[in-house]
Amino acid sequence: MKKIGNKLYKFLQHLTSSQTHALLLSEIILGIFLSISSFLLFTKIARNVLNENYFNFDIVISHAIYSLRTPLLTQIMKFISFLGQDVILVPFSIIVFLLVVRRHRHEGALFLFAIITGFLINFAIKFFIARPRPFLSPLFIESFHSFPSGHAMNSVIVYGIFAFFVFRFTRNKVLSIITAIVCIILAMLIGVSRVYLGVHYPTDVIAGFIGGLWWIVTVLFAEKTIIFFHLFRKSPR
Repeated sequence: MKKIGNKLYKFLQHLTSSQTHALLLSEIILGIFLSISSFLLFTKIARNVLNENYFNFDIVISHAIYSLRTPLLTQIMKFISFLGQDVILVPFSIIVFLLVVRRHRHEGALFLFAIITGFLINFAIKFFIARPRPFLSPLFIESFHSFPSGHAMNSVIVYGIFAFFVFRFTRNKVLSIITAIVCIILAMLIGVSRVYLGVHYPTDVIAGFIGGLWWIVTVLFAEKTIIFFHLFRKSPR
């Protein structure tokens, strides 16, 4: 045990002596913090939803958004909501995967893993929480459970990782910032559209955003951790 501790200490000294390695260590620490904090926040919202502690909040916010409805805005919101459906996210994910995996197999596999598991996690939570859909004023009917919003969570995962890949592969700051802003705005509008259309409560969407962020951070943190232990195993004794 002492031998492992000494090796780890020397390895950490080696990491901090290199700017690249120090960045890896800082990314792992930041990833741990963000993953744990977002997970705890998500579970807190889920517990409160189960106890219906946010019901009045949901009603007030939903009615405020419903008051903005117009025929034109409804059509716009339906289109925005469509951008968060599986029929868009799945083909988009396949295209991104095919473009990435040709030159970056590791990142392609990571992207595919994050998307598939993210969709499955959202489905499992929906099934477990089993929150009924809003009854206030839906513009159409959705059959499955409400919490958390699959549109919000899956959009954050898909578009979020896409923005991350643009940064990783291009290293173009301007392009990366523009892509990130567009993806953030798009994911937020998709979430708002779900409340506007009356098929989700605001807390469904908020939890979807947090859940998507949690899964992105967790997957990327896991990737960095694997790299860390790979370097540790190959470090000089």
